[in-house]
Amino acid sequence: MGKAEAREGQTLEFKRQWTERALEDLAAFANTEGGRLLLGVRDDGEIVGTRADDRELQRIANLIAAHLGITPSVRVVEMQGLPVVEIRVDPAPGLVPYKGRYLRRVGSTNRDFSPEELARHILTRSGRSWDGLPSDWTLKEVDPEALKAFARLARERLPHVDLSDPEGTLRNLNLVEGERLKNAGVLLFGKRPQRLFPQAQVRIGIFRGDEILDSHDFTGTLWEQLDGAMARFRQVLKVRFDVRVEEPSLEGLKREETWEYPLEALREAVANALVHRDYTYPADIQIRLEEDRLEVWSPGELPPPLTPDQLYQPHSSVLRNPLIAQAFYFAGIIERWGTGTTRIVRLCREQGLPEPEFANWQGGFRVTFLKDPYTPERLRKWGLNERQIKAVLYVKEHGAIGNKEYQMLTGITKATASRDLDDLVKRGIFVKIGATGRGTHYALKGSQAAQRAQKGLKKDSKGSKTGQRSNK
Repeated sequence: MGKAEAREGQTLEFKRQWTERALEDLAAFANTEGGRLLLGVRDDGEIVGTRADDRELQRIANLIAAHLGITPSVRVVEMQGLPVVEIRVDPAPGLVPYKGRYLRRVGSTNRDFSPEELARHILTRSGRSWDGLPSDWTLKEVDPEALKAFARLARERLPHVDLSDPEGTLRNLNLVEGERLKNAGVLLFGKRPQRLFPQAQVRIGIFRGDEILDSHDFTGTLWEQLDGAMARFRQVLKVRFDVRVEEPSLEGLKREETWEYPLEALREAVANALVHRDYTYPADIQIRLEEDRLEVWSPGELPPPLTPDQLYQPHSSVLRNPLIAQAFYFAGIIERWGTGTTRIVRLCREQGLPEPEFANWQGGFRVTFLKDPYTPERLRKWGLNERQIKAVLYVKEHGAIGNKEYQMLTGITKATASRDLDDLVKRGIFVKIGATGRGTHYALKGSQAAQRAQKGLKKDSKGSKTGQRSNK
């Protein structure tokens, strides 16, 4: 006997023989991504074979049809010379109950849908989006000022918005069904939408460890929530002012602001959270500001087939709330082509910050902006040894390190020190300042010490070229 090549998981289940429990697995597969159940394979993957004559296959198919109301594919496959029954089910267009329960597949286990998950699942399978459902509000609940603000933002992409006809404008945006506002219309243009959807808000908290130093909630329309969050960032984030002289005059002085995190990247992250969050989930958007990071968490994981890793490169745009996304697009706040996350990554890189981290986390989606790329945890993830981590932390504190200092710090030989430092240069963490000898030292790439050294090299280069010209 041998073992199956694959392991039990999201779309695969092993059973030594047919039992009633198999119906539960098949129902969960049908309610999730579909999957295969193999009879004749033990839980540990050991292939033992099973009864596989035509009568048995027909019996199994009849049981599945009678109890679950679905028609699976049932066939015999040979594995390690033994007969194994493969039962394959596709995702069902509707929900498949089993003994009054609605199950879904999570990893290699079956779980009951929560009421909220059940509502979302039914909505998804029906082909409708939550933001396109009619609400209890009529056009009387529309805030004219919100429409005016939208018209100003959308002037470039919707130049013919007629504010004298609010109902016509909302119908053109597909935000009205009959006499009622759709859910998207309430969130975008309603008077205090939280009266109907209390979870539709943004919360920003400032933390020191587990201690909450400050917390603010931002409500109103989605436009007001975005503006409120950005105003709060300007109040609580640190900013550095750099003065650049372009001409020898007052007019030639240019002052540039450099915030702890790029404000445009934060705006993109908050806008994405407002547009793509799951509004059936009973939680608000939560922004957590700590000493070394800023996290934006929104309810609802990435909709399939998107994965967090795909967000670092161009990817398809999968819309959970297409009507809200359309309004934000017309307002010039987002684009339609899935470029928001790549723009966030680019803005962080340009400011010398680490790439943000994208993750499905605790039932939602989280974007983490990091201030310091050189924490011990991150350096270990990159494969640095403990000596190199000491060197990086030393340079963070002192600005630079030489070979001899590194030897004294770690107790290693000169040759080992040279190899470690050269490796840090190859990895793009250190830059080497000076060619050879005692004057050679290493600084963090992009640091002020590295920039000063680079400027010095450019000056020397220019002086050398000028001298050559004068000798001619």
